[in-house]
Amino acid sequence: GTFIGSWSTPVVMKVEGKDQLLLSWPRRLAAYDPATGKELWTCSGLNPLVYTSPIYADGIVVAMGGFNGSAIAVRAGGTGDVTESRRVWHHARSPQRIGSGVVHDGRIYVHNDTGKATCLDLKTGQMVWEERLRGKSATGQNWSSVLLSEDKCYTINQGGDCFVFRAGPKFEVLSVNVLGEPSNSSVVPSNGELFIRTHKSLWCIAEKR
Repeated sequence: GTFIGSWSTPVVMKVEGKDQLLLSWPRRLAAYDPATGKELWTCSGLNPLVYTSPIYADGIVVAMGGFNGSAIAVRAGGTGDVTESRRVWHHARSPQRIGSGVVHDGRIYVHNDTGKATCLDLKTGQMVWEERLRGKSATGQNWSSVLLSEDKCYTINQGGDCFVFRAGPKFEVLSVNVLGEPSNSSVVPSNGELFIRTHKSLWCIAEKR
């Protein structure tokens, strides 16, 4: 049989001054009125398994499927099925993606399940660069979503290697921090501090005061 399901977290964005709730379903991306639950528009093109959450910037929503699935970009807004009228680009097949990406200065940054960081052009979907993030752990596989702070991307792989790389048109690793414990989590910010959950520990990273 065909596996089907979505583990996507809904995201609220503001379109034309009004809130819309975005959700990546199996095979499609949809927007809802968060006050009533009414579906406002939908765009097809995803595959049956979806793990990532939608990302939104510059009027464009990007949704990415998992399990070597597809990825789509659509101009936010419209009504009904907007697949033909508002879909900007469509990748029929892309790497396995579990963690969600971020957008900075018109480019998308994703840490794929295979351990490669990928930079895509937001408006065209074209790849700007793709490079493997190399740490010291035995595995480079990744389930972490990317955290963006200014022009820096933070992510941690399943082996416990925490990476900081530049959000820019050229691949640049700024730091590799080896925590020495497996992790399936993402780096989370709070009040100027970074929190990381590994197999046995909870880490808090902050400037000395």
